[in-house]
Amino acid sequence: MNEGIVKTIPLLTEPFVRMGIYKTQEEALKQLVLRHIKLQIEEVQREVACFQRKYGTDFEKWTESLVGRATVEEEDDWMRWESARDMLESWEKVRAEIERCNV
Repeated sequence: MNEGIVKTIPLLTEPFVRMGIYKTQEEALKQLVLRHIKLQIEEVQREVACFQRKYGTDFEKWTESLVGRATVEEEDDWMRWESARDMLESWEKVRAEIERCNV
């Protein structure tokens, strides 16, 4: 492991342990990372919900409705919506992997 990381992680997690917020540095790190992931997921979910409200449907149905008639704006929105869905899936996979860690 990188020497800088080995030194930095305790500096960032020890205050949480000292204050009694978490029992161990490992628990502190895991929970802080999970909190960050939760915020990222919520942000992407808001973006997806915005597109669902804008177009009044889910991504799959909207995609079908675009075939052969999409405007430039709709194509741009389609790419952003697809990207948001991909990011949401990625963040959820990372969250599941970290939640499985036994620390």
